[in-house]
Amino acid sequence: MSDAKEVVVTRDEAVAKGGVGLVPLVLVMLCTVLIVLGAVGGGIYWLSKSGRLPIAGVAAPVAPVATKSEPVKTRVVVLEPLLVNLADQGGGGYLRVVMALEIEDPPPAKDAKPKEEKPPEKGKVVVNEVEVKMRDISLTVLGRETSAGLLAPEGKDLLKKQLSQAIADHLPEVKVVNVMFTEFLVQR
Repeated sequence: MSDAKEVVVTRDEAVAKGGVGLVPLVLVMLCTVLIVLGAVGGGIYWLSKSGRLPIAGVAAPVAPVATKSEPVKTRVVVLEPLLVNLADQGGGGYLRVVMALEIEDPPPAKDAKPKEEKPPEKGKVVVNEVEVKMRDISLTVLGRETSAGLLAPEGKDLLKKQLSQAIADHLPEVKVVNVMFTEFLVQR
């Protein structure tokens, strides 16, 4: 029927001929891959738990807050648009800006009663004195700037610091937390 002979080669004979068995090689490679993956996974886990590697879904431990004070309440005051002549040579530059100031609300007095605000009478204009003063201070600070200074990479950040400091100097009762520009147009 069939003249096929079955050839049986033992492992010792295969090694003697210079070959290495396929199964041991695959096992060594598989073990090496598993060890490397385990080490990388353990490193990532340790770094994310220590807060050095933020990963979505893995929360880093949060230090407890030592103070028991209430969170600071703030409000945002949006000033009307400001149009300012800049201090450029030749007087041709101007700035149009709309600012929003995040202001810390003072804590309510313990025995103070809430104020009842009445709607303004018809024909009368309601003026918020603090907002008027903040606009005046802002116009003064902005009028000292040049278009080149405002268009510099750090120009807006420096301007925010100057505005916060000027308001703190002239209105100590107002604590500015953040200055935000919602419109900012420089014309040369």
